[in-house]
Amino acid sequence: MKRRFITLFFSLLFLSVNAQNVTITGRSNKTNTLMRLFVYEDLVNETGILLDQNQTDAQGHFILEGKVKQILPARIYVGLEYVDLILTPNATYDIEIIVPEQQENISYFEKELPTIRVKRASDQGIYRQIVGSEEIINGYLIEHFNQIYRGRQLRYIDSIQNAINRELPDIKSEYVKNYNCYKIAAIRLGISADGGKKIIKDYFDGQPVLYTQSAYIDLFKELFDGYFNSASYDSHLLNNAFMEGPTSFKKYLDIDPLMANNPRLAELITIYNLQKLCYGDRNTSRLAKDHLNYIKEHTKYAEHKTIIDDFFTKFNRLAAGTDAPEFTLKDSKGKEVSLSDFKDGLVLLQFVDGYSAVSEYQFAELRSLHHQWQDTVQILTIATHEKLDFFKKQFVEKRQDWPLLDLGDNILLLEAYNVRTFPEYILIKRDNKIGEAPAPSPERFLGERVRRLYGK
Repeated sequence: MKRRFITLFFSLLFLSVNAQNVTITGRSNKTNTLMRLFVYEDLVNETGILLDQNQTDAQGHFILEGKVKQILPARIYVGLEYVDLILTPNATYDIEIIVPEQQENISYFEKELPTIRVKRASDQGIYRQIVGSEEIINGYLIEHFNQIYRGRQLRYIDSIQNAINRELPDIKSEYVKNYNCYKIAAIRLGISADGGKKIIKDYFDGQPVLYTQSAYIDLFKELFDGYFNSASYDSHLLNNAFMEGPTSFKKYLDIDPLMANNPRLAELITIYNLQKLCYGDRNTSRLAKDHLNYIKEHTKYAEHKTIIDDFFTKFNRLAAGTDAPEFTLKDSKGKEVSLSDFKDGLVLLQFVDGYSAVSEYQFAELRSLHHQWQDTVQILTIATHEKLDFFKKQFVEKRQDWPLLDLGDNILLLEAYNVRTFPEYILIKRDNKIGEAPAPSPERFLGERVRRLYGK
């Protein structure tokens, strides 16, 4: 009986370590609105895993639940807006999210951001300590900006950790300690005179790779973006090794002691830079993909396989020639319009959300292109529901005679087209195949790209 009890105990312990419940309850000022909870295990590609989704009720109350294996960055979407959180396994949270009402003429980039207030959390104080540390760091930077960034006085940076220790003496979580460590390292990088070499030596060489630590990954991206172009490598020899294949390429990269002595970190640096090469010319892109697939097949690190899979999913989802996500939306007069209505020609999707000097300039350029294109390209402007009336008025005043569509509550369409900023443009070829996503804005060679696609 005792043996059975021990076996059961360890089975339950194993399950709890691998996946534990997280429950978030609260309210928002946005009623009857879609709520979605994402967690981020792959911060390199910023790929979120949907844990749960639900609607706020008529009073704005909601419940979101899921399972997490470790402390993870999370994001809660309220409609199109979002707030960030840190989730701890087996924790509960009681929160309030306020989405500000925006003025009609405010630009997308000047919008007041939503706020989150965590009223209660059973997470050993981790979220409170992260937020508190961030406030101390930012406050200290503002107070001593001249001494740190102009005077380059390192002693002021050393004082930040002392301030955190003084004001938050109860920090025990390694996650919080690492967050503060790499946040402060990023400040050191800002006044570094050696291109970050000492930061790499002190914070990355011989250190664990912290895949789910946003402060670590942010600094990683800043330091190692374009690392193949570093002084350690001869561009001609590097290119030859790249062309010869993954084995030659790795062998050449290992002439750098950092890459040779830190295999996990070296492989992540290689993956990150190869991903960027996939957006190069056709031959470079093909070779970079081959290298990534080789690493995926031979890697010893499960995290790297996931990162490569996530990248290819993201890269191929809107690749040229793939099916464009279908939709049916109502136009400004209430008539239903579907993408498939225009499968016989070229389509330009324009996603908009409010006024800005940039969007007004782009609309002017788009009107000029529309006049040139006549009926060869169908423009569809898709506006967020809150801004539809504003754009209705603008379309009448500017005599823009192409369809204006209401996004309505179909906010997942933005994710389907990977819309992250506004205005955003997508070119769609005949038979509703992706032409270019994202496409350049009207003043940046959009007309040239359209002419290129027209005969295809």
